[in-house]
Amino acid sequence: MKALVQALNRSNSNAGTWAPDLPRPGRPASLRGWLRHIWRSAVGPGGWRSIVGPAAFAVVAIALLVYDHFQQRVTELVFWLALTLIVSVFARMVETSRKQWGALDQQHRSALSDQVTDLQNRRKLQADIAAAPEERRVLVLLELDGLQDYNDRSGYAAGDELLRRISQRLVDAVTPLGGTAYRFDASRLAVLVPVGERQLGEIVLAATASLRGNDQELLIGRSYGEVTIPDDAADAELAFRVAGQHLAAHKQRQHRSARRQAHAVLIAVLSARRPELRDHLRAVAYRAISLGRRLGVEREEIDDIALAAELQDIGLLTVPEAVLEKEAPLDEEEAAMIRSHPVEGERIIGAAPGLAPVAGLVRLSSEHFDGSGYPNGLAGDAIPLGARIIAVSVAFAAMTSPRPHRGAAESVEAALAELRRCAGTQFDPRVVDALAEDLAEEAVPSPAAAG
Repeated sequence: MKALVQALNRSNSNAGTWAPDLPRPGRPASLRGWLRHIWRSAVGPGGWRSIVGPAAFAVVAIALLVYDHFQQRVTELVFWLALTLIVSVFARMVETSRKQWGALDQQHRSALSDQVTDLQNRRKLQADIAAAPEERRVLVLLELDGLQDYNDRSGYAAGDELLRRISQRLVDAVTPLGGTAYRFDASRLAVLVPVGERQLGEIVLAATASLRGNDQELLIGRSYGEVTIPDDAADAELAFRVAGQHLAAHKQRQHRSARRQAHAVLIAVLSARRPELRDHLRAVAYRAISLGRRLGVEREEIDDIALAAELQDIGLLTVPEAVLEKEAPLDEEEAAMIRSHPVEGERIIGAAPGLAPVAGLVRLSSEHFDGSGYPNGLAGDAIPLGARIIAVSVAFAAMTSPRPHRGAAESVEAALAELRRCAGTQFDPRVVDALAEDLAEEAVPSPAAAG
């Protein structure tokens, strides 16, 4: 019992920075929390002691004063002056207590709500989940994609106003469903909605659709992660983690989808202008993928390399057709146009933000291993491995494929010999060796073919 009283006294000593004793995830409201609440109700800054104490003092003081007055021990003037003083002190004590109560109430709201949006915060969401652990509810996390960029462009005041509009839309969308909106952190909102008879998709759609208004600046709210409580997660922290994982996976799918769409558009444009390149570019991409795997490149980077291999000629769209089709030697100005195509390709591809790494590889795919290439004159390992892989893949495909004005294709052996001759100057020797290994494996007939 003594330990309990000491613990309660310690909690009361921190009353100046008091915040609600919220239940922890996975635990019901504890006996300790209940006792702490009773203690604070009795003797805390907002408890009944703050009123009863001054009231008792005032009653005793007035009683003694009246007694003395009727016993003719004090004069009439002194009696009324003393009575006025006692009443004034009591009123002042009551006013001080009222202000304390107001400050505590404001602190309580601040501890559980966001100051910008007035939405309840993550701590309150955690408490709400823990308060009814058996109730089936859906938690949806919503990523505010682009909010920081908007703050950088328009300032934080405008960003806060935008955030308030977004939050109000979310509240309007989920309130009819019996749900509550929260500000989870600086870049994410959340909603907690009872499942009832609704489908998961209906709840998710209501939450995400609310963030797609008519505002042109609202490039926000496209990514989300959902979790059903307690089916998928039994407590708040696990629910936050699972929803966060789903959100990250959704963002990754969106990113890949946007990349593929932008890539498809650029390939369509390039094919319409130069249809003869279609098969050539496909061969380059397949070879680049094979070399990337052989050289131990990570999967994500191989995807960038494959896209860049197909788009490495996109900058030729800026070169006049007469120059591209010219059979005579190019003059200095025409040669400069051709040499500028990696930079132009980077500019065109870079217009799609999701293809920024691809644009960088396209820019550097014409660099030479010895530093004699363009546009930056990089050498050796300063050239990204992906760009070195593309350079070898492009050269091999160009030599082994029939191209207009170039006659018949060279044999695989002749093409490989030429690449070996240029290894160390134009091409990375390691990549050329990987190509040789690739070709040697391809030359070995499979058991099925041999049979």
